[in-house]
Amino acid sequence: MRSTQVRAVSPKSVWHNQSGHSLVELLIAAVVLLIMMGGMLSVMRVSATLNNSVEQGLDLQQNVRSAINIIGSELNNAGSGIPYSSAISGSPPVTVQANARVGPLGAAVASGTVYFITPGNNAGQQVTIDGEGNALPAAISTDRITFLGGMGEPGFVNQTSPGPTSGFGANVFLENNSGFRDGQVVLVTNGLQLSLGQITQKLPNGALQFSNSDSLGLNAPGSSGSPNPNFYAAQQAAGGPPPMVYPLSSITYFIDSATNPRRPMLKRLANSAGGAAAATAVADNIENFQVSYLVDTDLDATTPNVSVDAPTAAQLPLIRGAMVTITGRSQIKMGDTNTTDRHSRLTMTQTILFRNNVRR
Repeated sequence: MRSTQVRAVSPKSVWHNQSGHSLVELLIAAVVLLIMMGGMLSVMRVSATLNNSVEQGLDLQQNVRSAINIIGSELNNAGSGIPYSSAISGSPPVTVQANARVGPLGAAVASGTVYFITPGNNAGQQVTIDGEGNALPAAISTDRITFLGGMGEPGFVNQTSPGPTSGFGANVFLENNSGFRDGQVVLVTNGLQLSLGQITQKLPNGALQFSNSDSLGLNAPGSSGSPNPNFYAAQQAAGGPPPMVYPLSSITYFIDSATNPRRPMLKRLANSAGGAAAATAVADNIENFQVSYLVDTDLDATTPNVSVDAPTAAQLPLIRGAMVTITGRSQIKMGDTNTTDRHSRLTMTQTILFRNNVRR
């Protein structure tokens, strides 16, 4: 019978036979893992930066596009309802008080002639610093533009009893005055005579009431001894079109770089004598605003053929449209190496032809 021998194995032999990792190997693995994690974090940071840049670029584009579309829409209607596309004059001339505040930023009008558009080449505020507060290489002189814009559907003046006005009073009776409101600036015209006024009260009997106590100072006194100017313009002229009342608004667009120089804003002021402080913001981070005017020098009545930055008095009646250029800058740095503040810029231009671009 064969005997079986059992050989004892020492603990040391077992230890040497088992596989394992040394401390050096663990350190190397940790370093590799840290390098991989660092690479992943770096990729994530680059991805986040690129994503943020894309978002900021889209925001910049949307900001500029929205601003230029808003101005373009209103300029398209500049002078709507005014039968003279140059000065609001006609025969006889329009009756406007000398202190009528329909000029730029609610400025008083110095004469009885009010143009439906008032150019302001380099008349706006200057932009002098960039988005980081650094001085620009050269200050940007911005433009300003003021115009009378249509604000709604016109109303027909009632020619039957009680007639267009209450004697020589301050009331103009419409067939329907529901589309009007207190405080509106309106144009009253019978196709030959014109008058500007501000509604002081819309009456339930279909009348619009005018006086000379409004903040814009448009309306002359209405009394038995001094006819309101709207009295004449609201009466039917022989062979003329039906008299109408057109809602208007004296609108000014300009750059406000004083309130927050690092974030200049495009602002809009309508029907106010409060000046720049009463304006409302249209878009911020707008660095430049420029307007050139399309002038019809050959008098063909339809096609503007020259662009002018600062129209002369003789060219004002020949303006048929405008080219508006707006430059916006990004709210944050986007790594643009072409600028010292590393903010990106975007410029857009839109051409607008006025609806009343045919000479009458």
